[in-house]
Formats: sequence, C-alpha cells, structure tokens
Amino acid sequence: MSGATVSRVLNDVGVSIAPETRLRVLRIASEMGYQPNRAAQALVTGRTQTLALWVANLHSPYYARVIYHTRKETIRHDYDLMITGTQMRADNTLDTSRLLSWPVDGVLAVDLPTAGEIPGLEKSLLWGKPLVDLGAYVIKAADFVFVDFRDTVIEAVQHLDSVGCQRIAYLVPHWFEWFREIHDARLLGYETAMAQLGREPEYIITTDGTRKAVVPVLKDYVERQGCPDGLFCFNDDMAVGAFRALRDLGLRIPEDVALIGCDGIEETAYYDPPLTTLVQPLEEMCALAWTFLERRICEHSLPLQQVTLQPRLEVRGSSLR
Repeated sequence: MSGATVSRVLNDVGVSIAPETRLRVLRIASEMGYQPNRAAQALVTGRTQTLALWVANLHSPYYARVIYHTRKETIRHDYDLMITGTQMRADNTLDTSRLLSWPVDGVLAVDLPTAGEIPGLEKSLLWGKPLVDLGAYVIKAADFVFVDFRDTVIEAVQHLDSVGCQRIAYLVPHWFEWFREIHDARLLGYETAMAQLGREPEYIITTDGTRKAVVPVLKDYVERQGCPDGLFCFNDDMAVGAFRALRDLGLRIPEDVALIGCDGIEETAYYDPPLTTLVQPLEEMCALAWTFLERRICEHSLPLQQVTLQPRLEVRGSSLR
C-alpha cells in the first residue's frame, strides 16, 4: 500500500479508493493511535479547517441557539468552530486585530455591534480573511444573512391594537441613540406602526437587554407612570423579565397587559400563559451563512452574497384576550 493512498484516506481526499483498502488504513491507524495534526496539515494546505464565530452576547439563550445551529453546520462539513465574544476597544470600535489573532479560514459574525465602517473590510474580506455577517445587524461591505424585523414588528403592534390595547409601549435597552443611528428595524417597525395607529410612541428604557435589568426598571416605571396595557419587548429575555415584574405587581397577563417578546427562544412556549414572540429563522440563517462563507473561502473574488429573511409572529396566550 502506497504512502499516497494512506494520506488520501487519512485526509479524506475525494478520490476513488476501494472500500476494503480504506477500512484497512483506518483500522491500522486506530491500532497505532494515530491522531491528525491540524497544524502540520495547515502548513501544507494553507487551511486550518477552523472557523471563528464572533457573537455579540454570550449570555443570551438566543445566541446559544445561534451557536448550536452554526456548530451543527460546520461540524457536518468537517470544520471546527472557535467561539468568542466580540472585542471592543475603549472608543467602542471593533478590535479586529485581537479577534483575528487566531489562525482560522473564515469568520461568521453575529450582530456585530458597530454602526460605522470596519477598517480592513473590503468585498467581504477582513484583512484578507473571508467574513460573513448574520443577524439583525449587518454590514453592507460584507456577505450577509440579514433578519429584517420591521414588517413583523408592525404586525405585532397591530396585533396588540386588535386585541384592544390602547397604550402600547416598547421595552428597549439603553442603546437607544445607537438604534436610531443604524436605523434599527425593530425601532423603525414600532414607530411606523404607532404612527399608522395615530398614537405617540412610549419607551421604557432599561440598562441592558437582560431579564435581570428589566424587573426593577419596569416596576419603578409602572409605579410612577401607570402601566401600559400592551408591551412589545426588544427580545425574549426582556419579555421574561417583564413577565416576572408584572406578576410581582399583581397584574394579569394578558388581561391587564398583553405581552410580546422577540427572538423565539424555546422557553417562551413553556410559560403560563405562553409568550407571544417573533420567531427568527435560525436554522435557515445559519445554514445560509455557512454556505456563503464556504463559497467565499473557495473563491475570494465572488460578488457579494446578500440575502434578507424575515421572522414570523407566533401568537400565544400572553397577547390573546
């Protein structure tokens, strides 16, 4: 048996090799305790078979699902995944030098927290490294899979109006000016819907997007301003926090307050009543992002690959009267 044949089997090169020969090579390799050396392979091929996944928030259940679906795609295609939170400098710009310090073949970036240009990014190559952006915030100079919330948020606010809500508020994190600067689709959808209804927007602003941050802020707001009878939340974590705060105040959901979250995390279906939410097409988003990145790795000069997806409104008991 030639060394070339052994190499082709162990490196899973797509050439025709007799099944019995392949099995014999794998059996002998197993008996010898052979382990492939990715570093050595990278010196020969120029590829590490490793991708980076940059995630804006490693604490959120939503991003945990993004990681799960992305890893499922990459493992299926024999790539490893290096997961890290996005690194920001003191001036709130993206620290790409630190993020790119590990040798990877490409980058998947989820909801990059930036409104401006990223130095070194041109035609979806970041300092020569293929990059695909995905989620609700994307960069026009890169390949992206964009989830556009605007129309579905309008539908959600209209739904609250249809069940009799007269005072519909938006529970949103404090990054309010940034949302305005980037024309955030959730904010645009809410304000568009309220304008169509002929009503003034009402904002309840928290210190961040976690459930823990929501409870004291919402309780204080209700005690000072009274309670809206319809509440749309920036994400499901905030809706969960709002659920707890409203119950602590003795308010009924949905009789006193109709409540809607956003993202579609699994636990929203297990509340009593279950939470209405905007469900993101996570599997499709992650699969498309992987496909775009694989193409970009193979051919750097491809035209930009960009697609827009929409979430769907899942109406459940928390907003049904």
